[in-house]
Amino acid sequence: MILRYKNKGVMLLCISTLWAATLGLVSCSGPKGGFESTAALPPPKEMRFETVDQGLLVSWPAVFGASKYTLFWGPEKHEYRKIVETSSPAVIIKGLREGELNYFAVTSLTPHVESAFSEEYPFVFDTDPRNASNHLEMALQLETTGNFVEALVHITTAIKLDSDNSEFYRKRASIKERLGMNTEAEKDLATAAKLSVKARYLSKNRPENLVSTVRDQF
Repeated sequence: MILRYKNKGVMLLCISTLWAATLGLVSCSGPKGGFESTAALPPPKEMRFETVDQGLLVSWPAVFGASKYTLFWGPEKHEYRKIVETSSPAVIIKGLREGELNYFAVTSLTPHVESAFSEEYPFVFDTDPRNASNHLEMALQLETTGNFVEALVHITTAIKLDSDNSEFYRKRASIKERLGMNTEAEKDLATAAKLSVKARYLSKNRPENLVSTVRDQF
């Protein structure tokens, strides 16, 4: 198959094999000729979230051959209201509404083609420890409606905001069991047990419990 490319009055010929042209794996390049791949790259395989001073840091493993990435997010599954393009496999998002769950996805780009969407990742950005109990309540509501993945996100946020609360770990363990994450659930139950022992010890050894009370008789 012959592909013709005109550049400033110069006619260039690019010859590709029939199978490559059929699959769309080659394209005619610039004036020097040759072939450039237009095969889509795979999307990043995972996504990581970290709260930083500037906002939410979203990162993912670099994809070999990618020149850019596009990050998408929004409060509804598969319906993204925000988008940002970056040459780095990491973005800091500012201005997210605290306590709101968002769904994130990312694509890999070359100069010629964009990959499919990555797996969708739900995440809640929140930095206020006073909101921990709110996320527990949200997790309970989502669990009753069968939205276990979203419930897991909220209860994990509660733990991040109050990591010494044994109730949070027990609830996360029950949600993980529903998702088949039995090994992780056992770890949470073990953590909850340790925190309960710690809480009992601290309660027993509070300063007010160690001070004798006497009546002034003079």
